[in-house]
Amino acid sequence: MPIQYENDKTHGDNMTYHDNKPLDVYMPLNYDRLLEGKTALITSGAHGMGKYIAKTFVRHGATCVINGMNPAGEETAEELRLDAPGSFFLRCDMSLKDDVKNFIAEVKKRAGRIDIIINNVGINRSEFSGAVTDENFDYTQQVNLHGAIRIVRGFLPQLKQTGGAMVHISTIHSVLGMPPNTAYASSKSAINAFSGAIAAEYARYGIRSNVINPGGIFTGNRDTVLAEIGDDREALLEMGLRGDFGQPDYGSGSAYDIANTALFLVSEMSRRVNGAVVNVDGGAVTIAHRFYNRKLPPESEEMWYKHMLTRFTPIEEAELMYNK
Repeated sequence: MPIQYENDKTHGDNMTYHDNKPLDVYMPLNYDRLLEGKTALITSGAHGMGKYIAKTFVRHGATCVINGMNPAGEETAEELRLDAPGSFFLRCDMSLKDDVKNFIAEVKKRAGRIDIIINNVGINRSEFSGAVTDENFDYTQQVNLHGAIRIVRGFLPQLKQTGGAMVHISTIHSVLGMPPNTAYASSKSAINAFSGAIAAEYARYGIRSNVINPGGIFTGNRDTVLAEIGDDREALLEMGLRGDFGQPDYGSGSAYDIANTALFLVSEMSRRVNGAVVNVDGGAVTIAHRFYNRKLPPESEEMWYKHMLTRFTPIEEAELMYNK
């Protein structure tokens, strides 16, 4: 259950209330080990954002269970075990009902209990709304939506007894239309709604559910895209104008930006945060109208091109570009 603080009162409905005493009555937290003794399940945790979330959690005392289809899964688990010896990886195809069922059973057998769920899995088969196929749409929903729901459903009976926290990794596409992401955006919008339902229905059991909407985040996948593009002027300009990497704070995010936000949302630092949707996007959603679907005036194009190159290039090389 969540930490009980001085002057907290638990009523018959199992809801916890505070009697409005000053904040200094709160017990101090160990900010170096915010997840001490916790066990976290992170879907698609072998690489990308999931991996960095897991690395952050083990450094704060958690044991991590990660799953996915990526061959790097066991290698990531070995890295996690340097800080949390009980961490492990299990292969699981989140689109398959039986795979998820077997995964849940094995986790319960090996880990005993789960305190934290990070629904990080997400695939995107980019298609425009008028051309999206049933096959791609259904597969995306199976992975991103149904897989996540099955994970939560599988651990809810235990979480109702122990309390816990879950975070669902969504996307700014769930609240901001950006083609061609029909299936992906639909699945993640549904995840946002699902999280709100969990928050409303299970708060009385000490369960919290929140959403993170990442903007442009550098992961291994995006590094691959950039390697393919190189210094292609038109491609870089298009990426910036579409918002793939263009952020109003003039810099794309790190996977650790997502990991640190997730750490806050599953720790006791956020004990009163429930049902929230947090945009971690440098302000992209807030002023998206300035960045999406615009044609740059000729006098600005050279500056924007240099800006895009700067953000994807080692600083030494970037300085040389600006000084040309």
